[in-house]
Amino acid sequence: MAEVNNSREVNEIAEVLKVMGHPIRLRILLKLTEQCCCVGEIWDYLQLPQAVVSQHLKILKDRGVLESRREGARVCYLINDSMIRDLVSELGKKCSVPEKSAA
Repeated sequence: MAEVNNSREVNEIAEVLKVMGHPIRLRILLKLTEQCCCVGEIWDYLQLPQAVVSQHLKILKDRGVLESRREGARVCYLINDSMIRDLVSELGKKCSVPEKSAA
């Protein structure tokens, strides 16, 4: 395992983990490990109001965890870092994530 001596790098990693640690954002990321999803698919999966989902997608995108791409009139999201995708995928294997969550 590589040693991280730079406190700036450690702080950046900690910030990404904090962003990923919210239950709704973690559920979004778990869904996106399976495939790229458009906003409507994410809303349907989470069964949460559009505004709530959009807020969490924006946070993930602003922090560099997700990227979006336009496909016609739709906006689709994907995890833009293979290390994050692998980490979330492993977490998903280790824990049981409930299908529905309160906002």
